Amino acid sequence: MRAVLTLILMSIVAPSLARGDAIVTARVVAAVDEAPASDRPAYARLDQRVTLYAVLIAKDAVYSDAPKLVLAGKRVVAQPLAKAPAVTLAWNKIEPAVASLTNGDTPQEFHFAAIEYRATPIASTNGSIPADVHPTLTPDHGAGVGTMRYQLVATQGERTIASPGPEARRGKGSGGLTDAVLRVSIRRDDSYLGYLTELFGQPYIWASAGLTDATHESERLEGADCADFVVYGRRRMGKKVAYTWTGGLPSITKLLSAGTRGGDGIYRDAKGQPLPFPNAGDLVLFPRHVGVVTVDRGTPGVLDDQDLMMHALFDTPKEQPIADSGYADEPVEVRRF
Repeated sequence: MRAVLTLILMSIVAPSLARGDAIVTARVVAAVDEAPASDRPAYARLDQRVTLYAVLIAKDAVYSDAPKLVLAGKRVVAQPLAKAPAVTLAWNKIEPAVASLTNGDTPQEFHFAAIEYRATPIASTNGSIPADVHPTLTPDHGAGVGTMRYQLVATQGERTIASPGPEARRGKGSGGLTDAVLRVSIRRDDSYLGYLTELFGQPYIWASAGLTDATHESERLEGADCADFVVYGRRRMGKKVAYTWTGGLPSITKLLSAGTRGGDGIYRDAKGQPLPFPNAGDLVLFPRHVGVVTVDRGTPGVLDDQDLMMHALFDTPKEQPIADSGYADEPVEVRRF
């Protein structure tokens, strides 16, 4: 058993001179309902319970109160924290400090801008806490849904051992952090709109991108521009849709209707007929911007500027009336994936 445990530890911690009961490494793991707690990114619905557990690793033992534990893809038998060397625990949210940034205003200026992250304290010294994805440094548009990253800090005497935090940069092809900083994404439900809410709390990134679709900034929940935001939800539903810009959306969607806003706030086609309110989840595509219709809030049955849309524009994603989006006066196309 000692040999197996040592092999597991070698795969997840750097070599250390620590001996005896010194803590070598701290980790954060997350469990969704009764599933094993893991150090991989966690995805859950709002109606599920997500619990964060502290993991302390010494030379010859792993300590955690997680009932079932998986580290680096391998099951690990942990001793309870009560048997761990004496430490003081502290928790941090690792969250974006900005709601909007740009990867370059022109193609010639494109670069992966580094997203500024800060550690903000969580008021707990317990070995396990519920995952709270409410942002504190940017507007909270999610009401309990969205994405957050976490850090554990263990103090043992004069030594401080912290799990990865704002310094854990992914590097090439990204402005965000590695998955060593535990990430939890909580969505509203399993619908297309629900999956979109996983991006709440993450910054709007003008010209968000990736070296591949699989490594895209939106795919890694680092942030999104308006077009990548709407594509993300489709990809989370298992659809093979490539990330694109607003000009690329017509080639992968079906046109339902088109028109402009009248003085009464209702959108009408070229013949003056009101555009019917589409299905929740259909796209409203404006020149160089796009959102997703969510709720018929104005005149029933027709598309108007009081209807709600979900979108990302110079702020973390939000749901708001079309009238407040900044694009209500622009011509609109209603489209469906």
